[in-house]
Amino acid sequence: MADAPPGDARAAVANLLVVLADNKYWLGRHLSEWAVGAPSLEVAVACAAVAQGELGQARVLYPLLDELGFPGPVDPLQRQRAYRVSLLDRPFATWPHAVVGLALVDPALTVMLDALAGGAYEALARRVPRMLEEEAFHTDFAAGRVAELAGPLGGAARLQALLDESLDEMLCWFGRADEPGVEALRGAGLLTRGNDQLRQAYLDRIGPPLAEAGLVLRPARDQATGRWDHGDLPWERWNRLQRRLELVGFDDQRVTCPWCGSGEVEQVGEVGPTVMTSQWLCAACHSPFERIRRRGRA
Repeated sequence: MADAPPGDARAAVANLLVVLADNKYWLGRHLSEWAVGAPSLEVAVACAAVAQGELGQARVLYPLLDELGFPGPVDPLQRQRAYRVSLLDRPFATWPHAVVGLALVDPALTVMLDALAGGAYEALARRVPRMLEEEAFHTDFAAGRVAELAGPLGGAARLQALLDESLDEMLCWFGRADEPGVEALRGAGLLTRGNDQLRQAYLDRIGPPLAEAGLVLRPARDQATGRWDHGDLPWERWNRLQRRLELVGFDDQRVTCPWCGSGEVEQVGEVGPTVMTSQWLCAACHSPFERIRRRGRA
């Protein structure tokens, strides 16, 4: 095993690690807020344990970013840029939001960690097996909460709506087929699966507990081949740097760079030089630009 990934793979693994760590950090932080608001005392105690586990795993991953020369602060609270899916942009408004976060976000992170297990980057390979052991409890807890909310607690309709709202982003989270960063990781022996293999493994993981709870996944599974057909995904809104779908503008069109036209942009500041504008950065040409804010939001 290597002490550090070589060449192009170094930047790719740094990006993947900050994405994994940030999603774990914000999932754990938002779950911790429900440790006193869950439907029962037993669920609240278990929720606190899961939250602590996610935060602990994030803390295990963040130090690796220093080794890899990550630019800027490693601490997510000291960065303006957050590498998380949109479901984690704000605290979970309701208990069903928290359950969907557990049921959709955490399995994606687990699938990616599993593909990193035994990789050539020794510092990461040492950490992954213990993290996967902890994820077994998280998986069981999530499945139990989905079944409970969809059944006795009567929240099936709300769960289905949140699932439909968030699933496309989680399917995109694994990236386009033959994405350069993923291919660099595979070429360096750091990742064992390609984008579509990861996506299929994710659907294999989330499908059974959702189906058992009576929820419907839009992707259909071919019983003969075992493959899931997820159809077209909204790649025109995909931001591969932060691994999330982009925000849409106030005119319901995706935000694009005014200099190069790229859709790979991210908001880096809620308020620009004036209170009327927000600050954005293009990941393609690295140009900053401003955008007129909509009242109450960027």
